[in-house]
Amino acid sequence: MGYIFQVDKNDTTSPPSVVGLMGMRTNNGSRAAGLGGALHLKHDQYRVAAAYGRVDLNVDFFGVGHFAGNRGVEAPLNFSGKGFIIQGFRKIHPNKIFVGARFQIRDLSARLNLEGRNPPNDIIDSAPGDLLQVKTVAIGPRFLWDTRDNSFYPTRGHDFEVGANFFGKGIGSKFTYQTYTAAFNKYVRIDDKQVLAYRIMGCSANGDRVPIYDLCLYGASSDLRGYAAGQYQDRRMFAAQAEYRRKLFWRFGMAAFGGVGGIAHELSEFRSDKLLPAAGAGLRFRITKVNPVNFRVDYGIGRSGHTVTISVGEAF
Repeated sequence: MGYIFQVDKNDTTSPPSVVGLMGMRTNNGSRAAGLGGALHLKHDQYRVAAAYGRVDLNVDFFGVGHFAGNRGVEAPLNFSGKGFIIQGFRKIHPNKIFVGARFQIRDLSARLNLEGRNPPNDIIDSAPGDLLQVKTVAIGPRFLWDTRDNSFYPTRGHDFEVGANFFGKGIGSKFTYQTYTAAFNKYVRIDDKQVLAYRIMGCSANGDRVPIYDLCLYGASSDLRGYAAGQYQDRRMFAAQAEYRRKLFWRFGMAAFGGVGGIAHELSEFRSDKLLPAAGAGLRFRITKVNPVNFRVDYGIGRSGHTVTISVGEAF
């Protein structure tokens, strides 16, 4: 459930703010609950977002690396724990350029369920015990350049964000390592009913000991649809995609998308024969009158299978 509103009703500059809570339960016993919000303040001079959640998730763990993903052999993995994240931005240029910082703390435990299974040794080796019971704490800088005309359904402008998370024993983290992400989204309005959207992103995880959930997860955050999140994961990742969006009739719309990406342990190991393409299409239904928020269902096809994604809001 979410509530969309203006913090100051006289503020016509700031995008709408959102607060909400969520809960989920799946047929494999996974459960999660959380609450959070994103606020735009003082004519969008400041942006603040925070979230808290608890999870108990049963997922498939395929191991680490391109070979493990292609093999498609998984072992059941249970994640449980809690986490809190907060970040803030301040505008430093009239052209919607922001700088900020993020703080996060997580206390998670994971367990491989090997009962009645004999997975390949590399799956077990990829999840050693000291990386499964982990408290992680990180701080890091953020940069944002956001010229979108709407935060829910952009039709023009771009969104460029770069961030780093520095996990350190000195601030309470079990291990010292770093993660870096960069993403650029571009939106082109064709006419009143049609939009072209483009996205390119990159991810890197550095350090001697990196928990498996902080590796770059291909298929997560809709990069790319068509792959189960976590089947392909490693220290480096990139993904590029384009999406055609069209309004149909009443509140209905559709989208068609395609893209390519890949994972590798080092940048020098990316190869054309290991690329992971994806394509698909989906339906949209606008669920709010004032703000263009869509409920979407997407079907994506990747090299190793297909996925159905159900969500509120656009993929990017």
